[in-house]
Amino acid sequence: MKLFATDLDGTLLNRDSQISPENAAAIHRAQQEGLRVTIATGRVYSDVVTISLEGGIKTPVIGSNGATIHDENGERLFHLPLERETAASVMQWLEDHDCYYEASTQQGIYAPINSHNAMLAEMDRILGASPSEDVARLIRAVKKHYDKKDYHRVNSHQEIPAEAHIYNIMAFSMNPDQLREGRQYFAARSDVAMVVSSEHNFEMQHPDVSKGNALSKLAAHLNIAMEDTVSIGDNFNDVSMLQMAGLGIAMGNAEPEIKALAKAITLTNVEHGVAHAIYSVLEGKPINPPAGVSKGNL
Repeated sequence: MKLFATDLDGTLLNRDSQISPENAAAIHRAQQEGLRVTIATGRVYSDVVTISLEGGIKTPVIGSNGATIHDENGERLFHLPLERETAASVMQWLEDHDCYYEASTQQGIYAPINSHNAMLAEMDRILGASPSEDVARLIRAVKKHYDKKDYHRVNSHQEIPAEAHIYNIMAFSMNPDQLREGRQYFAARSDVAMVVSSEHNFEMQHPDVSKGNALSKLAAHLNIAMEDTVSIGDNFNDVSMLQMAGLGIAMGNAEPEIKALAKAITLTNVEHGVAHAIYSVLEGKPINPPAGVSKGNL
């Protein structure tokens, strides 16, 4: 294998949204031994750079679910934003349905003020009604998510600058009915591709954008055949690259449907599953965890 593509949230990142020293060490070893490593994520490129620097690694980046590709030195190799009119219609629908969203661009992330405040109030209400550790951890993660990124609060999508390339629009809700309605509506549209990357979101991007297509483009740029690529992920926006790579690996904490389509399953993200997979690839060993080692949801 010559190219290893790893998802970020729920995969390379631990519960604290950090790259563990164990995963960073595995990536360094892979690079030293000639195995190219790239991050493939729904996050915007600038956010990935910050996380990578904090974790002590440097790789090419497939960002915004495949809408952008940058090399390890920050040069943009490819991008495919949404058509502006299409993006506007997506955001207008979300605003009309009081659904929080974030529009990822090369200039940062734009999010509506009103729905942002409403979502925070809803999270506080849920936490008060059901103060479980799972809910509290989710809310801490979302609030940390806000702190780490270059956010621009706007009153509506009409305030997003015309020169901003809109690569991805991520909608977030803790209301199951709102999630269901949004996912069904955008899945039926042909002018966008709708993917799900977590329990509480759905994302819209250009119909030709996917992590798998971006991995194929990066592999071609590096003169690497797709059969010599490995991909690893945990959620539905990873499906395309898990299916297109020569070897698709599911995380131990992946959704059951993701595990079912993968060719191998590694450890969970809190057990440094990416490191386990990298070392297994380098040493030519089976990737599935040894008997007795966790590969369930943690």
